[in-house]
Amino acid sequence: MQQSKTNNKLDNFCNELENLSSLMVHSFTLGDYNIVKTIDSKRKLILDEISKDINTLSNSNKKKLKLIWVNNNKLIKKFEKKMQLNKKEVVSKKKLFVAYSKNSSV
Repeated sequence: MQQSKTNNKLDNFCNELENLSSLMVHSFTLGDYNIVKTIDSKRKLILDEISKDINTLSNSNKKKLKLIWVNNNKLIKKFEKKMQLNKKEVVSKKKLFVAYSKNSSV
């Protein structure tokens, strides 16, 4: 019975992580950057909560958790890379706008 509760809890955490990841990417795409930090904080809290129970997990759940960890790590690295590229693009456009504004006012 205890193992069943642990499985359900882990499954719920996994589903929540997947939902948060999707929401994070969607919010980033829409340019809603403030919510991205909030979502990332929730994601980290879930990962911390899962880590607390690591010693009580069965081998199959540990494998599942490892897979989630690897996939989540890949997702975050990809997301951070996109954020960096977006940041560079914004800075570039800002410089172009400033230069255009200076030339326009002359």
